[in-house]
Parts: sequence; C-alpha cells; structure tokens
Amino acid sequence: MPFRRLVILMCAFLGLTLLGMHSVPAILPLFAEIWSLNYTEAGWLTGINYLTYLLGVAFVGITDRIDARRLLILGALLNVIGYGGMGLADGFWSALAYRAVQGLGFAWTYMPGIKAMGDRIPGNEKGRAAAIYVSSFAIGSGLSVWLAAEITVAYGWQWAFVIPAISNAFAAALLFWYLPPVSLETAAQPRKLLPDFRPVFRNRASVGYVIGSFAHNFELQGIRSWTVTFLAWAAVAHPDIPIDFNAALAAMVLILIGVPSSFVGAGFGHRIGYARTSFLAMAISAVFAVTVGYSAAWPIWAFAGLVIGHNLLVLVDSGTLNGGAVNTSDPAHRGNTVAAFGTASAAGGLLGPVLLGVILDATGGGQTAESWGWAFALLGITVLVGGIAVRVLAEPRETGN
Repeated sequence: MPFRRLVILMCAFLGLTLLGMHSVPAILPLFAEIWSLNYTEAGWLTGINYLTYLLGVAFVGITDRIDARRLLILGALLNVIGYGGMGLADGFWSALAYRAVQGLGFAWTYMPGIKAMGDRIPGNEKGRAAAIYVSSFAIGSGLSVWLAAEITVAYGWQWAFVIPAISNAFAAALLFWYLPPVSLETAAQPRKLLPDFRPVFRNRASVGYVIGSFAHNFELQGIRSWTVTFLAWAAVAHPDIPIDFNAALAAMVLILIGVPSSFVGAGFGHRIGYARTSFLAMAISAVFAVTVGYSAAWPIWAFAGLVIGHNLLVLVDSGTLNGGAVNTSDPAHRGNTVAAFGTASAAGGLLGPVLLGVILDATGGGQTAESWGWAFALLGITVLVGGIAVRVLAEPRETGN
C-alpha cells in the first residue's frame, strides 16, 4: 500500500477509536455530583483505563510474531463493549469496570498501529509515519470532549458512549476490509507469551524514550483528565470569566490547538533530531505546568495565556518521542520496544490523573488556585525529569556521540 494511503487509513482508524477517549473527563463534574465522588475517586475513574492499558500494551510484543492488524481489530471490538457498557453504569464501581475494558481496547488500538505501519513501510519513513499517526491522536481525542458534552446535554450522558461504540465497530470493519494482511519473518523469534523487555533496556536510546514516554503521559493525561473540572471551577471563581462559559467546548479547543504544534514538533524532530526536540518541548512545557494552576487567581489575560500556551506545548513532544523510539529501535525487537514504550505511557497515564486528584483532596479539594497550583506543579516536575532522561540517554545516540 502506498505511504500516503496507509497513513490516512491508520489515522482514520485511530480517530474513530478515539471518539470516546475523553468522554468521562468531559462529564466528570456530572458524575461527581450524581455518584457523590471525591477527587480521589474521580481521579481513579478517569485513570483506571490506563491500568488495563498498561496490562494490555505489555503484550503488544506479540506483534513481532503476528500481524498487528489482528490486535487492532480485536481492540476496536473490545472498545465496542467498553463504551457500549458504560451507558449501563449506575455508580462508581460499574463505571470503573467498563472504563477498565476501554483501557484494554485502547491498548490494542493505539500502539499496535505504529507496529502495523512499521511492518508495511520501508526505511526511515517508519519514524515519519509514526510521528504523523501519533500527532493525529489529538483530533479524535479532542472531538471526544465536545461530543460527550453536547450529547449529554441533548440526550443524556448514557448516549455519550453509544457513538464511540458505533465508531469503534466501524473502525474494526475499516481495517478488516482495507488493510491487507502482511507476513512476518518469525523463525528466529522465541514463542513467548509474556513480553521480554531486556533487549529494549540494553538500548540506551530506547530507555531514554521509555522514561520520556512515562513523563509525557503523566503530564498529558493529568491535564486531559482534569481540564474540564479545572476550567469549570475557574469560571465560578474568576470574576472576569462569563457565567455561561462552556468548559467542555473550551477543553476541546485546547486539545485541538495542540494538533498543529504536534505536527510542527514532528517536523523539527525529523530535521534536528527527535531527542533534542523532545527535550526542548518538555522543558518549556514544564515551566508552564508549574505556573498554570496558580494563574487562576491572576488577571484573565495571564490565566488564558498560560492555559493556551501549556496546551500548545504539551503535544509538541508527542510525535517526536514515538518517532525517535521507532527509529532507534532494533528491528528484531520493534514490537517489544513499542510494548515497553506503551507500558511506560500507560503507567504515566494512570498515575498522573490519580495523583493529581490525591493532591487536590489533600490541599483543600481544588477550591483554591493554590490547590490547583500544587497539582499542576507535580506534572511540570515530572515532565522535566523525563525530558532530561531523553537528552542524556537518547540524544547522544542520535547525534552519533
């Protein structure tokens, strides 16, 4: 399949599977009200899918032996169950269970897509394809925020999960009919069910990107899980924000404005190095993260500027980290590299939302700018450490030092 057609197909598949990605964070204030959730419970509800994502993505290494296409289709069908079942949830625990199924589906519809393209694209174009694919993530996930909020208002929150179930069924059919199977050279590969990350960790560049992936997703999912709640609180607390301010619509816009920056980051990574671009983006994003929470008590222009700036920067390193990990991986262990990368992403995606909720509960329940300041500062510190790891471990390999 030609490069452009393959990338378009895989980005379309990813977008369709992501239409429910942030449905729960989009209507989290409603769930907190009707189910009497505290911030820690709300954090678990937004983050539990990353626990099962972590478990599921660890097995992506099996795509070194079987066509990743199979796993992608299975993941989309699991999403049909997870999103469809969410409409039946009647409280915290049932919702938690269906969110867990969604996490497993996400594990097998996201990262295996990188492997599927890598098996079908020759040469260094693998990194470029991975960067474009990952950069398109924000489009589907951003639409999921607005879609969930609008459907909830019009038809009730249960229906906010029906559309993602349908779109995932369509995504499975899309790959089944239009992505040709590929045969893999598996004779030299040991037939192990559990992933073996030892070859990955012997590659210093891979270790750097794995740590960077954890930090990036710790920050990214911490923001995505709490943006609507943060903006809804700020709209009440800040006298200059209109009373009819639509927090969900603003959150969608904030996600979508990051899409161009993600593609720009991928372009810079392709030219000046994925590791160097990742470090610069993560370091600057950290500066915004440690101040954005406190800015809710500042003048409206400063608050808006920091929120917009942070959301522009948080996705710059999304494509570069993935592109760098693919380019520096051992071809014989590319599936395990993707699995290790995805496992680290999942761990960050789980801990970011949960720990942010814990900090909010411990610092006054998110009712002051200082409470949000402490929470977002944790995200900034974490992403800075990840950026340093990428620079120290991965950049020397890319520059040949």
